[in-house]
Amino acid sequence: MQARFIKRSRRPPGRTPGPPTGEGNPGWTVFSYLLSGMILYGGIGWVIGHWVWHSFLAFPLGMLFGLLLSIILVYYRFGRS
Repeated sequence: MQARFIKRSRRPPGRTPGPPTGEGNPGWTVFSYLLSGMILYGGIGWVIGHWVWHSFLAFPLGMLFGLLLSIILVYYRFGRS
């Protein structure tokens, strides 16, 4: 006769392993999305502006485009509750 062993989990029921989700304070997450979008796309606009000799126009347009994309991301991430 074979002994049957039941493999028991040491985790509490209903919890999954892995790192925490990082949803501690959504205000800082929204702020970081907006700031990083403006910095990233403003930098891309600055590089393109230096490449085509119109940095006075490409940098602010890049920042506005980054802000627009960040607002859309925040809306889809936090606004549709």
